Amino acid sequence: MSEQLVKTDGIALDKVVTTDNHTSEHHASASKELIIIKSEPQSSKPSSTIFGADITAVGSFLTVIFSLAVAFSTIRKYSKDSKHQTQLLERDKHLDRVAKAKEKIEKFYGPLNSLLEESRVIYSYFALEEKEKLKAEGSYFRTLRFLTDNPDNTRQGLDRFKKSDQELFKHILIISDKVINLIESQSGYVDNPALHILLGKLAAHYRVIKTASEGKLHGQSEDLESIVFPLEINGAINSEISKLLRLIKKVDDKPLKVVKNKTIAFYDENASSYFDSTFSIDMTEIYKKVRAYVPNGGSVLDAGCGVGRDTQYFIRHGFKVSSFDASARMVELCNQYPFAFCEQKSFADIDYPPTFDLVWACASLLHLNESEFENAISRLVKTLGPDGYFYFSLKKKIDNSKTAERDFYTYGDDYIHELLATRYKLTEVEIWESGSALSDNETFKNYLYQRPKI
Repeated sequence: MSEQLVKTDGIALDKVVTTDNHTSEHHASASKELIIIKSEPQSSKPSSTIFGADITAVGSFLTVIFSLAVAFSTIRKYSKDSKHQTQLLERDKHLDRVAKAKEKIEKFYGPLNSLLEESRVIYSYFALEEKEKLKAEGSYFRTLRFLTDNPDNTRQGLDRFKKSDQELFKHILIISDKVINLIESQSGYVDNPALHILLGKLAAHYRVIKTASEGKLHGQSEDLESIVFPLEINGAINSEISKLLRLIKKVDDKPLKVVKNKTIAFYDENASSYFDSTFSIDMTEIYKKVRAYVPNGGSVLDAGCGVGRDTQYFIRHGFKVSSFDASARMVELCNQYPFAFCEQKSFADIDYPPTFDLVWACASLLHLNESEFENAISRLVKTLGPDGYFYFSLKKKIDNSKTAERDFYTYGDDYIHELLATRYKLTEVEIWESGSALSDNETFKNYLYQRPKI
């Protein structure tokens, strides 16, 4: 008799066989022999290891690492591509703005500026006898008043002028018609609301002048006193062109970074209060003295313009003005005047062409030490056109109570003369003293020099 037992232990098999053996020599006894056969455990699937680690787990881990690397690479590439696309988009937008700026200059501001300058030059030779006569009487000449008043003689309108002046004025009328046509057809290029109003006043002035020249407004001079040429138009158009040119130029230029010192920090922090205390200061006598030399309608560089008091004055009196200041807050206040063009620059940054009829540095150079002062003088002198005038003012003495907040320096007349007359060959025009509107204890020295024709 045989008996088999098969037992499953995982995958292993235990086989037990029991056998009864009967031999001829041992009939009386029976013996049992237990035979156990045990097999080795086996896996259902073949298995391999690397350095004792399951290769399947290693492969899975490597797969995850590879997937993460691919994911990070894709994200990084996408980020770079996105940033590059954004940069290209911004550059395209900027190039579009540049193209529009060039179009504005070409189609409107450039032609208008040329026509206004042409008219200004012709007008400077018009009615010279009448202008001189009224100037001697302490008055000034107004074309519309002259055309519309009621004199004893019977001549009216343009006939009141001598023949040569009549011819000059006819050219002015032709120019005025071109200006009106330009305003009516191309004023869509104007973004400044205040300038739109100014252009309307200019067109109205030209229309009334033309009507008056035809003798149709005879005897109405008192009623037409409010119809005046808007003097701000010259400076306003010049400022708009300057803004557009700055936009065009900045395609590749990096913006200037003005290095702050305690003086600049003071003006940034106290700009509003400084505006309140200085903007309404009466500068009439100094303006009058300097303007006696500088032709009307000329170009002015307001160097260290502060809150823009003098910038406004010169533009409102027919001048074309460029301004700069090292204080960002001062620049903001200056540019609140809608016809100003002011940039944040220090004296060490300026690099203007030699085109200005007047460089005006009122109480601004006094913050510079000797090396800075000489560098500024050198740069400012280079901006003067032929016959250009250079005005600046310095404190006669330093109020030590203010030096903790700002730097102040004073320079003697001999040093100033050696620097401007000897080194830069400028001609001394006038030097005078004036009081300070902010302090009874301070006196200013005013200097006016001229660059001779080359």
